[in-house]
Amino acid sequence: MPSLAELNCMDAAAFAQVLGGVYEHSPWIAERAFGLRPADGFPSRAHLHAALVATVHSASEAEKLALLEAHPELAGKEAASGSLTAASHAEQTGAGLTAMTAADVARLRELNARYRDEFGFPFIIAVRNHTQAAIFGSLEARLSNTRSMEVNNALAQVGEIARLRLLDLVSE
Repeated sequence: MPSLAELNCMDAAAFAQVLGGVYEHSPWIAERAFGLRPADGFPSRAHLHAALVATVHSASEAEKLALLEAHPELAGKEAASGSLTAASHAEQTGAGLTAMTAADVARLRELNARYRDEFGFPFIIAVRNHTQAAIFGSLEARLSNTRSMEVNNALAQVGEIARLRLLDLVSE
């Protein structure tokens, strides 16, 4: 785990290598955020996170949707095939999603399909912050939102996932 001071001394390639996995399958965010690094470095992980979030918010609509599409469905085909990233697997395991009953898996997959059909991208939630029941409740509630609301919700959740991953990845 590099310290923030070590991260601040890295060149663009090393910086992107360390932070490339903070956003699911989207290393371009770390690559662009490097350009937002102050001359004397990021003063805190919160400032680093803010630069990453700003990078996402300044991205094109197509890039934002590609970022959302890069996320796996909860307990979906990636989980079933064992192809989740290590971070996603740990997060879903921690939320109890890998130990659900067959009925709960079927219910979650049906809700995931409804959500994707409605909005065009997978349901995204920072599962570390939620219980299994809260995840189901949020998914059901968010199905009644507009697409615009859900793009904003999903991007906010992606930002929270990144914040939590940064806490695991970079020490102060």
